[in-house]
Amino acid sequence: MSDEELFWRSSMVPKVKEFPFKRVPKVAFMFLTRGPILLSPLWELFFKGNEGFYSIYIHSDPSYNQSHVDESSIFHGRRIPSKEVEWGKINMVEAEKRLLANALLDISNQRFVLLSEACIPLFNFSTIYTHLMNSTKNFVETYDQPGPSGARV
Repeated sequence: MSDEELFWRSSMVPKVKEFPFKRVPKVAFMFLTRGPILLSPLWELFFKGNEGFYSIYIHSDPSYNQSHVDESSIFHGRRIPSKEVEWGKINMVEAEKRLLANALLDISNQRFVLLSEACIPLFNFSTIYTHLMNSTKNFVETYDQPGPSGARV
């Protein structure tokens, strides 16, 4: 499906507060990677035993061949249709939008976490899940970086 169709479909996801059926709220873990998830064994341990409480989406470089990913891995089959990304360019934002749009198609996803291939979890799954689900805050980190690349205020 094209990006345009994907974004349209994800914008049509219902904004319903209550559903007429039981569903478990999930956290969507969205990995923006250049290649393999470097610390996948650590992530495997993190997710183990928490099936049904998370979704995983991977946007990797289109040239990356995932043939070495074991079929029993939680990362197998999680790759979304991807396009080339250059750090700091607009196509990086487009890749993030692609990840989010795919995650929005699952109505059980309630929280969304953007990660790189080098990120690691600092707490166990239940701690992170509980914190995210009980929080009403948006965790977007912004800061003024010293030097010529920082914001000019």
